[in-house]
Amino acid sequence: MRESLIIPMMMFGRFRSTRAKRDESGNAIVKKFDSKGRKIYEKEKCWVTHSRKKGDKGVYPSVNHIYERMHKGRQKLTKPAQDLKERWEAAAHLWVNKTGWERTSNEKVVVELTAYFPPDKIRRDTNNVFKLMMDAFSEIIYDDDVNVLPRVMDFHKAKESEEPYFKLDIYLKSEEDQVIMERISEVA
Repeated sequence: MRESLIIPMMMFGRFRSTRAKRDESGNAIVKKFDSKGRKIYEKEKCWVTHSRKKGDKGVYPSVNHIYERMHKGRQKLTKPAQDLKERWEAAAHLWVNKTGWERTSNEKVVVELTAYFPPDKIRRDTNNVFKLMMDAFSEIIYDDDVNVLPRVMDFHKAKESEEPYFKLDIYLKSEEDQVIMERISEVA
């Protein structure tokens, strides 16, 4: 049986965000109403901090939170995204050592992702995480992420007592038939 790579999901740190602008009495300022009569509030930029303390779920690593814009259209990883990437790199190194995986060169690699989201009502897009994840595994699992075939297999809610995480099943594209046969024999 193949060993899955389990990596943490959420980012922690200081993030740029927006919130409803408030008047002197603390009420949110309504900008306008949409076509269904719902209030649209005036927004203002702010900083939000998420820490690993109990009860703080963190921030999902979407493209909106991974990069910060710089001058001339450039972008760089935010500090929380860099920290998460380093955690993923460390987990990938441990997985490589434990499983005996040899880094591939010019060979297609399948990365199957199953997400275990926080048990809340927030909707998250599983596809948004692949850019950071594929970059994190470059030079560890494969030489270049151009040869990676990322696949979202499923998503679930993590148990209340669990930290949200990604479960990754990684194998060579050339082994795909063998992997499918192994899965069939496990079920039978």
